[in-house]
Amino acid sequence: MLAAGAGAADGWSFFGLGHVFVANMTGNTVLLGMSVFALNGDFLHPLTALICYAAGVIVGSLLTRNVQLARNVQLEGEAAHWPRQVSLTLLLEALLLTAVETAWFSMHPSGVPHPTHNVLHVCVAFAMGLQSAAMLQLKIPGIVTTYITGTWTTFMSGLTRLQSLPPAEKQKFESRLGMQAAVLAVYFISAVLTGYLFRYFPAAVGALPAGSTLLVAIYALAKS
Repeated sequence: MLAAGAGAADGWSFFGLGHVFVANMTGNTVLLGMSVFALNGDFLHPLTALICYAAGVIVGSLLTRNVQLARNVQLEGEAAHWPRQVSLTLLLEALLLTAVETAWFSMHPSGVPHPTHNVLHVCVAFAMGLQSAAMLQLKIPGIVTTYITGTWTTFMSGLTRLQSLPPAEKQKFESRLGMQAAVLAVYFISAVLTGYLFRYFPAAVGALPAGSTLLVAIYALAKS
């Protein structure tokens, strides 16, 4: 759910909030570097996205700095409940995304750039930073919900190692690969859904990242 929200947020930001990313800081670093010598290069949007994402990571890290899992999160069987600090940080992110979607909806976006979009993309980048910092505390190997280059790398590398593992480790490793594959799939599907919303219901495009994150936060708080 969080990966779906992040994929949708990146699509929302790139096509509706200034042609920059809010979770993919690799892309923003490239855009910022290219703007140095590009004619009429836009350095402001990728720079502010980078700064606000970093600020979100700092705040999220401070909010979850005292997190201690009761036990390691297991990928098979019953998983440990998420620490309450992580759930509350995700709730803060969800409320921020909901506020941004409410503002976006009230403007009835038509695809025309608007000065208010700069404020909105700053808020979404900050929210993605919060999520990244919170999920780091869970220490799930090879799983990051806001950017997937590392997930692609560990997934493809893992496929090459799968057959050489002893039977005792193979089941756990397969579960991990399954989760990585699921993250990659929903990240892509969320981008497809975001494209659909932009084409047919542009005012509701922020509902996917806001709604998915809110559901996760409420469920995690209920369980914790």
